[in-house]
Amino acid sequence: MASLQKRVVIIGAGMAGSKLAYELSTLEHTPFRVTLIGEEAQIGYNRIMLSSVLAKEVSSEEIALVDVGAMSQYGAEILSSDPVEEADYECKKVRLRSGREIAFDYLVYATGARSFLPNWAQVDAKNVVGFRDWKDVNALLSLASGSNVAVVGGGLLGLEAAVGLAKNGHTPTVIQRSDYILNRQLDARSAHLLQDNLQGKGVKFLTGANPECLEVDHASSLVTAIKTDKGLINVDMVVVATGISPEIQVAKQSGLEVDRAILVGADMQTSEPGVYALGECCQFETHTFGLVAPIWDQLNVLVKTLQGQSAEFSVRPISTKLKVSGVDLFSVGEIQSVPDQEIVLFDSGLNHYRKLIVKGDCLVGAILYGNVADGSWYSQLIQNETNISEMLEFLAFGEAYCQS
Repeated sequence: MASLQKRVVIIGAGMAGSKLAYELSTLEHTPFRVTLIGEEAQIGYNRIMLSSVLAKEVSSEEIALVDVGAMSQYGAEILSSDPVEEADYECKKVRLRSGREIAFDYLVYATGARSFLPNWAQVDAKNVVGFRDWKDVNALLSLASGSNVAVVGGGLLGLEAAVGLAKNGHTPTVIQRSDYILNRQLDARSAHLLQDNLQGKGVKFLTGANPECLEVDHASSLVTAIKTDKGLINVDMVVVATGISPEIQVAKQSGLEVDRAILVGADMQTSEPGVYALGECCQFETHTFGLVAPIWDQLNVLVKTLQGQSAEFSVRPISTKLKVSGVDLFSVGEIQSVPDQEIVLFDSGLNHYRKLIVKGDCLVGAILYGNVADGSWYSQLIQNETNISEMLEFLAFGEAYCQS
């Protein structure tokens, strides 16, 4: 049986790579012999839950995404701390940093992404980190009590880092270029509701501010302050959460077609037959991916593709359901577009807010703060392009009210 199995080598043991390795190796009578190769020492953990580890709400053992032990028992080979440095498609083999070579029949890039460091953050200092992996979290956990930390970026990752730091007794200041936090998912009003909530938990904010440079004490190789166009902030640590860059170095060097990320078709195949990509490192049409939902869709397509079944990935409206420090948020659709009509409902007593964006007879976007129970229903209305004209008057009150 083993000699008939196709050798699938997966480069990258993050969420997408580990999940794919688990799905392929645990198939009944699996036709694959899987090798999973990771850069980090840790394999198969849920990166999304690193903020909970930072906040000391869960242990490292509690954020496992897949059962690595079970995967090994099913025959998967798991290699950590030894990343792929070269891929040879003609000879069908990859070479690891250790010098070891591994042959493949199918190769999958699941190399994910790295924290994006703007030019002003590219300094030789030990206390500038991203917020992407165990190394970053360990650096933040090792901070002396009561440290001042600048968190640059008011997106989800930046806010999660700031909340975790505040819970550990530090003083984080979130620096955001735009006028309000989570500007891609929220509008100004819901963002200010969230900001007020987080300020009550010990997080400071500096919005509408542009970082200009870091001041470094070269004797200690430590950043001592961050300079913005709104002033100077003294710091013990800087967390840069300004976005991610798809990790495409090996793919690009090996001759795959890349744009912002590795180009793939609807079957997740790259420009090279038998070589695939999924997750944050891939690009389908003009789209790159950072949310879990479309990446799991890609994974399901790839599992079928590798088994010779017909499957196609497509981009569909994806809702963003978030929880920041116990506050539920939901965002879907065209929240930044100019609507024909906006429907706003705010319950000051419960601190619940929702905003619905309507074009013509269709709902095209929705923002929910606090009470997100109707999020899935609004998302379905958007995806199905449902005519909402007859329920428009009651739409903000939710599914149950409209159907009654």
